[in-house]
Amino acid sequence: MLTQENQVLTRIEPNGGGGTQFLYRVHDYGIVAVTSPQEDVSRIHWEVDVIKYRDAGTLKYDLCHTTELADKTLKFYNDKSLNEFLDKAFVYFKELQDLEKMLEK
Repeated sequence: MLTQENQVLTRIEPNGGGGTQFLYRVHDYGIVAVTSPQEDVSRIHWEVDVIKYRDAGTLKYDLCHTTELADKTLKFYNDKSLNEFLDKAFVYFKELQDLEKMLEK
């Protein structure tokens, strides 16, 4: 089971391929984690991308492969390793937000 901390949405994967999508958010950044249906249980995995939300009022986002956290789509083969990544990502997003605020001043 994936962590519910900072989770803003769970839904059926919207591209029509089946599976489940989890959206997480910390300020302007977040994580989208998708698992597709698999016939073989041993092949189940999560595809994960770092995202940047377009604005505070919606859940519209763009993929963000320009952070130090991840420069491509990542794969995790169990919930435990993905949860560990999410914990580190949430801390990273909070620090990134603080740095961006400092640069604006």
